[in-house]
Amino acid sequence: MTTAFASPSTYVQGKDLLKTASKYIKPFGDHGILLTDDIVWGLVGQRFYDYLTKGGLKIEHVQFGGESSPEEIDRIKEIAAKSDAQFVISLGGGKTNDTTKAVGDQLKIPIIITPTLASNDSPCTRLSVLYSEDGSFLKYLFYDKNPDLVLVDTSVIAGAPVKFLIDGIADALSTNVEAQSVRRARETTLLPLQTQQTEAGLALAERCEALLFHYADQAVAAAGDHTVTPALDHIVEANTLLSGVGAESSGLAAAHSFQNGLTALSGDVHKLSHGQKVAFGTLLNLVLEGASDERLVRFLTFEHRFGLPTTLKDLHLENASEDDLRKVAELTTQDGETIHNMGFKVTADDVLEGIKAVDAFSRSYFG
Repeated sequence: MTTAFASPSTYVQGKDLLKTASKYIKPFGDHGILLTDDIVWGLVGQRFYDYLTKGGLKIEHVQFGGESSPEEIDRIKEIAAKSDAQFVISLGGGKTNDTTKAVGDQLKIPIIITPTLASNDSPCTRLSVLYSEDGSFLKYLFYDKNPDLVLVDTSVIAGAPVKFLIDGIADALSTNVEAQSVRRARETTLLPLQTQQTEAGLALAERCEALLFHYADQAVAAAGDHTVTPALDHIVEANTLLSGVGAESSGLAAAHSFQNGLTALSGDVHKLSHGQKVAFGTLLNLVLEGASDERLVRFLTFEHRFGLPTTLKDLHLENASEDDLRKVAELTTQDGETIHNMGFKVTADDVLEGIKAVDAFSRSYFG
């Protein structure tokens, strides 16, 4: 058995971290580009730029176009190459991060990720999701290494609408559920190395889940008041570092395949975030593996408390036909999907029945 573990070279988290970020970046060089969209630039980007330049760095601000597309990657890569950038910094959300990773990888320069939200675990992973310029999914890009530096300013995270933190909690909640499925099946992980889990990767996934159940209520309350507390620190770390590294080094299973399967449909379901869709997928993962009532209820009530989808109605699919749900089930189980890491054969019929079972159990439990 060959195992592997991967993570960012350095992860730094703290309140008002942007003010002192230059000292963490200087080891990579004295000049680079800062990629951020117009909204983030207005909220925090200008201040971050000023902190970096006052800290002795030469920074070129590059406006992100909004889509992590091959065309956008090529455009930014050309700018970075012309300026002989020694590093590339992302300040923003998932698509900004993904574009920055691609640029850094292709130019072979250090990648620095500075997330403004704790809504997903993309800052720490060695992959990007690519889309066409019109927003259609294209493919995943896998890299030889994770980002060189991840800087998480918890005051910036706390300043964002609390719904984004809840999205991250929903995504992180799937990490250990899927990791345990992969462990039982002895399947390979998300790393592009065809390797199995290390105990370290599995431990991070388990710790991620523990922090969510211990501190999520406090953290959501604090974030709703735009306040940084120890509980918020724990949840930001769980959403960003533990979920990202834990999932990548421990593997995915049914929860994320269900999220992918939903792309078989159009409509209001796609107004939901990645984390919201994965939340229902986590319950589906539990049902498919035959979780006990006690275990299923633990996750169900946790999700319901934060307003996450636990029924078809919550997914805006209460009027979906049997054929529509079967399309989701068929796409969820297509070749190459991580649902096949469950350790037993999972068919489209199994998924269809599982979706109905989650919906029925949730409706029955909450009356």
